[in-house]
Amino acid sequence: MEIGEIQELLERGPLFDNAIGRHGFTSYLRDYDVVVFFGQGQEYLYRFSHCPFVEVITAVGDNVWQRSWDDNFISYSAWLKSGEPDGYVWGICESAAYPGAKYIRDSSFAREWASRLGKPMHEVAIETNGHNIRLVFHDLSVKELKETDLEWVKQTPQT
Repeated sequence: MEIGEIQELLERGPLFDNAIGRHGFTSYLRDYDVVVFFGQGQEYLYRFSHCPFVEVITAVGDNVWQRSWDDNFISYSAWLKSGEPDGYVWGICESAAYPGAKYIRDSSFAREWASRLGKPMHEVAIETNGHNIRLVFHDLSVKELKETDLEWVKQTPQT
């Protein structure tokens, strides 16, 4: 995929200003998946192929972490039952991708990996309200998921 296409999919596609339901390495541990919730019942799989570098760091501030430490924050219903205390509710089970993904043009880090691996490489930064993700990858594919796809994120009632 060409740089312009990658940048368009990242910065103006379904990943922009929507929710990330899951992210992580595929079962074979080469590629990195980001599943995006888009509209009611629509999900998109962003697969970053040949991914030698991933960095995931919290976007939640230290003071909010401290207020969100108790287990009632990992269950939405438990959080409601506890009187909706101030903090980050991990139990929402999704992150708001805003401002979302940014393709890093002229990335020295991607150039370094391209030199090491002998293939064109790209860098992206994805900002959410829960975590910030930085990836170096070779290519990107995006597909709309159907409920029958293995990658579909099964929404379960918040408990």
